[in-house]
Amino acid sequence: MAKSISNSLLFALFLFSNLALLVLGQGTQFITGSCTSDLDCASGCCGFNSGACAGAIVAQERDGGCGFGDAQPNDNAAAALRGEGFAGNGGQIGAGAGAGVGTGVGAGGPTPVFPPNNDIAATGVAGQTQVSPGTQFITGQCTSDADCASGCCGFNSGTCAGPVVAQERDGGCGFGDAQPNDDAAQVLQGKRRSVAFNA
Repeated sequence: MAKSISNSLLFALFLFSNLALLVLGQGTQFITGSCTSDLDCASGCCGFNSGACAGAIVAQERDGGCGFGDAQPNDNAAAALRGEGFAGNGGQIGAGAGAGVGTGVGAGGPTPVFPPNNDIAATGVAGQTQVSPGTQFITGQCTSDADCASGCCGFNSGTCAGPVVAQERDGGCGFGDAQPNDDAAQVLQGKRRSVAFNA
């Protein structure tokens, strides 16, 4: 009797451990890893056509959007990155010539559409997207470190870069400045404190 109780207890402990690991692993899949929904991915985007975690904005261009396993693709993660909030599958806030706010009707009724934030959806040259300071993703064009979410605008390239990688491949950060800097790399390494990275 004691042996069956200890076996049952061990089995229950084993089962609980596996379920806990499954729950803790949700939303941690890295880009290019397989996924069954947006919730599986750390980026919040499971490529609609591929079933692989993808960068939210890249998936809009190359994978038909996010939302693998859903009836329709979505751009929820991309909208969040752009600072637009949730626009749903029917409403899109655009930028550039001819941009505007669309409205749509989802399966459950009207799709919530937030009014455009003029700081984010600024009108620019046709085909050129304007971004809020501090929101541009790595490889996006920038004019200063303040444009980039990483805090580093590659000194030689004028594209947002990882702060440490930029020191090796792009002459440092600080595009538009007289000299390159390593400010964002110092903050990442904990050698300098910054409101932007420690908020």
